[in-house]
Amino acid sequence: MSDRFIETLQQIVDAEWARIKAGEFWRCVMSKPVQRPLYRDLMLQVYHYSRHNSMNQAVAAFVPAPEGLLKFVYRHAAEELGHERMVIHDLKSVGLFDEADLARQPLPATEALIGYLYYVSLRYGAIARLGYSFWAEGVYGHIAGPFAKISQDLQLTSKNLTFFGSHAQADEAHIRQVTEAIERFAITPAEQAQVVQVARTTLFLTGQLLDQVALANVDTGKP
Repeated sequence: MSDRFIETLQQIVDAEWARIKAGEFWRCVMSKPVQRPLYRDLMLQVYHYSRHNSMNQAVAAFVPAPEGLLKFVYRHAAEELGHERMVIHDLKSVGLFDEADLARQPLPATEALIGYLYYVSLRYGAIARLGYSFWAEGVYGHIAGPFAKISQDLQLTSKNLTFFGSHAQADEAHIRQVTEAIERFAITPAEQAQVVQVARTTLFLTGQLLDQVALANVDTGKP
């Protein structure tokens, strides 16, 4: 039963990614040369949401859960701590970092994603939040195409891509752990439905985030 649910969940995630790949961000990145402001603005949104991931993961422990799941939550919250500093490093490495940018308001979709994850953690707890972790830890296969194009257009190297490079290597182990946690703890139809709902909603908001970055950079002449 758990194997079938993981397979169904993966199909749902892939379908959501297919919709994202039909959106404005994919069209913008894949059809014309990527400009530096678009990459900067994308990474700033990544900074905004990633600095909350450790905290909203830890918040999920407020909802009673099996001890094994709580250990998973505490471990992963610690492992996510400080990942936003990789974004700062990557922007600095290509001369695109300005301290003042960190005080800029996140895009609406970014703020909605941040707020939704806190809501999920406080309202439903750790099992439901696994729906986000399931796709987020395995995101790299889906975003490899546009990031290869961005890297080519902006002449980025592995030294400039620590968040989507060395970070990705660590997440290979994380996705196995998340899958095991879903198989072990998302047992009832209600729990599995929550995992699916969170996966769908967070992916929808992520797609909106990407498209808002692209639309903000269309014919703006931003420096």
